[in-house]
Amino acid sequence: MKKYVITGSTGHISKPIAEGLIKAGKEVSIITSSADKVKGIDKLGAKALVGSLNDAAFLKKAFEGADVIYTMIPPLWQVTNWRASQNEVGNAYVEALQSNQITHVVNLSSIGAHLGHSCGPVNGIYDFEQQLNRIPGLHVKHLRPSFFYYNLLNMIGLVKQAGILGANYGDQKIALVHTNDIAAAALEELVSLSFKGNSVRYIVSDERTGNEIAAVLGKAIGKPLPWVVFTDEQQLQGLLGAGVPSTHAAAYVEMGAAQRTGILQEDMLRNKPALSPTKLEDFANEFVEAYNE
Repeated sequence: MKKYVITGSTGHISKPIAEGLIKAGKEVSIITSSADKVKGIDKLGAKALVGSLNDAAFLKKAFEGADVIYTMIPPLWQVTNWRASQNEVGNAYVEALQSNQITHVVNLSSIGAHLGHSCGPVNGIYDFEQQLNRIPGLHVKHLRPSFFYYNLLNMIGLVKQAGILGANYGDQKIALVHTNDIAAAALEELVSLSFKGNSVRYIVSDERTGNEIAAVLGKAIGKPLPWVVFTDEQQLQGLLGAGVPSTHAAAYVEMGAAQRTGILQEDMLRNKPALSPTKLEDFANEFVEAYNE
């Protein structure tokens, strides 16, 4: 029986992955940085491993005896150099994978990770893809999901304060994805292990312009909403005003500009996948629930 280690604790993607693997009869361990999550992980039928992803010694121990690892670089907020901190996590992963001679990895990457520049936080995700690709004997599938629906929840404050949705992009179609669809794709790859060498799989649930997103979500909450395309400077000031650290705010503005110019999604469009099931109208129900909290 294959032994799996899942990173990402019990988040929107990692939890359903773990549940699916356990249902399939796999032995599953879940890495979490929070001891508070241990009881919940136990209830799932998995083994909890408490530690930090940038701790190579911990990861080496966590990966002992494992056959397959699901990797992801978590959000890193309390850092001054985002990309360098992402690379620290990547280095710890690589050391642990090589030490344990792991043969299969399914890696949560991102749309835009084909570039390595001009995509803000995705630049460090590109670095990690390249690190994994260089490990001799490792078979790795990079999952590159598009813009998470859940990111739209960050605009609820803007809706309530200004009656609008918006960003420094939106005139063109935005590739959207639900975390359930990402988890389903990841689970498929983790169970089949049919990939060889290094390869990429894009995951997209829907494609809508900013105005279409605003129309659907506005209808759902019963409030007409326009989508406003901000300048990069307006986007930066809005993020800073919302309390986003300056290093991260600038990176998000860069990623938005990459969406606007088309470079973020150019490789996805060349390798366009069949759309996954969860559409914007399905997510609208979750948006309403969060809006009404």
